[in-house]
Amino acid sequence: MSALLRRLLAPALVLALATAGAARADPLRPPADARAEARIGALFTEARGALGGGDGAAVLPLLSRASLARLEAIRAAARNGAAANLTSFGPAEKVAVLSLRRFLTPAQLRTMRTPELANHALAEHWLGPSAIDQASLGPLAIEGDRASAPLLVKGKPGLVRAAFLRESGQWKIDLIPTVTVADDLLRLFAGIAGQSEDVYAAKLAGRLRRPPADAR
Repeated sequence: MSALLRRLLAPALVLALATAGAARADPLRPPADARAEARIGALFTEARGALGGGDGAAVLPLLSRASLARLEAIRAAARNGAAANLTSFGPAEKVAVLSLRRFLTPAQLRTMRTPELANHALAEHWLGPSAIDQASLGPLAIEGDRASAPLLVKGKPGLVRAAFLRESGQWKIDLIPTVTVADDLLRLFAGIAGQSEDVYAAKLAGRLRRPPADAR
């Protein structure tokens, strides 16, 4: 995959998860914020450890309900092939659907569940190990049940912020804002290219290549 897609899509499935480090609590913050920062830091330490170990399935329980629903929708659309209606998908999700169809056989798409796809994505290096190892989490901003922080790659801010959502008292990783940023960027690129987002997404998915064999 291109460097851009590894950052933004990967398939959107693992990008934000892989690029987070532990949050540090500011002693001047209210105790509730400090506790939230500690919990979010622990959440991402767990997610990053699972991803670094190639266990994408272990990250899924750490995702928000909306994030899991979108991943299931992407898997279902890829499995249904050309009959799937992609009008409800943004361009980033369309690239993810088309990429799954490109790199997996119909039999694999029929039998693989989302946990198996997450593990397969890591095994195939759709997201490189350096994306996990070289990233960290900037200062958290917490507002009620939502939080976000800049993603730092080698100490420099990336294109997206990591987002978190508290559901039933537990902090979860929220991929929806990351996908929204990816959608906006791809729409911008499609407009610059003078193409519809559908055409641009299809061409982008068609240009993707498997990682070289020595990277697997």
